[in-house]
Amino acid sequence: MTKQALVFLSNGCEETEAVTTIDLLTRAGINVTYASITEDRQVECSRGVTILAQKVFSEVNNVDFDVIILPGGLKGAENFRDSQQLIKKLKQAHQAGNIIAAICASPAMVLQHHNLFPNAFMTGYPTTKDTIKNWKSDRAYFDAQYKLITSQGPGTSIDFALKIIEVLLDKKAAAEVAAQLVLPQGIASYQ
Repeated sequence: MTKQALVFLSNGCEETEAVTTIDLLTRAGINVTYASITEDRQVECSRGVTILAQKVFSEVNNVDFDVIILPGGLKGAENFRDSQQLIKKLKQAHQAGNIIAAICASPAMVLQHHNLFPNAFMTGYPTTKDTIKNWKSDRAYFDAQYKLITSQGPGTSIDFALKIIEVLLDKKAAAEVAAQLVLPQGIASYQ
């Protein structure tokens, strides 16, 4: 059965992190839905790029996904943090045993802020190191106990997406996608 991924978008989210993740998961054959956290499909990202989301929040609220993904970007992470309906959906997904993935500012500003994974190990944007209780310096990190994937920022977007593919599918699928990307040596452990 095809795995289902949901990438949430909000005004101010980091476009590199969102689009890279959407693209690489799609290449892996994962069914990706990208949805606004509001009822407006148009999302203006952190650098002014406008993305037209496929869905609005109400269209995905009661749908189950194998993974829910939060790109970063300071303003985007703040909007995620302040969306009570999003926080409720993240809690429900976690309780159902689904994977949560967050990158850049979102691990600290959303997950840590709401104490969603109080004992999980995670990474995030380097300036958030002091706010994350169990910091990992990895470019992308999977805490298997909590089914949580985190990553550091725009430059680790490929690592982040490949880690999601590895966890959802397997390492071979991640390696096949990595091989298409002409990555410099050492950027990902799939070469």
